[in-house]
Formats: sequence, C-alpha cells, structure tokens
Amino acid sequence: MSIADQLKNSDHCYTVAELARILNIHRLTVHRHIKAGRLEAFHVGAALRIQPSAAAAWLQDRGETVQ
Repeated sequence: MSIADQLKNSDHCYTVAELARILNIHRLTVHRHIKAGRLEAFHVGAALRIQPSAAAAWLQDRGETVQ
C-alpha cells in the first residue's frame, strides 16, 4: 500500500509537522506547497491542518509511488 493510500484511509487531519514527518520532508516544503496552492489546507486558529484526502491527492498529483 502506498503512502497516498495510507493517508487516504486515515480519518485524522494532519498538522504540517506530522505530514512532513510521515513524508520525510521538511515542514517548510509542506508550507511552500500550501502557499503555492498545490496542497489544500485549512486553519484551526493559527495552525494549519491538512485533510487526508487532500494529502493523498497532492501525492498522487506529484506522481509519488513511495511505499
């Protein structure tokens, strides 16, 4: 099962730091993709959250096949 599939099946909205840790990328990379409009996120107070379906779609759009 790919990471995108695992994210899609989750019912947990991810913080930027959580998603960065899962994908083994820097959290600023996640922020850059959100700011550029490539990754959909929403605010909870001052914090950003990413829905699992948005994270999975972003990975699939990037052509990620990491398992």
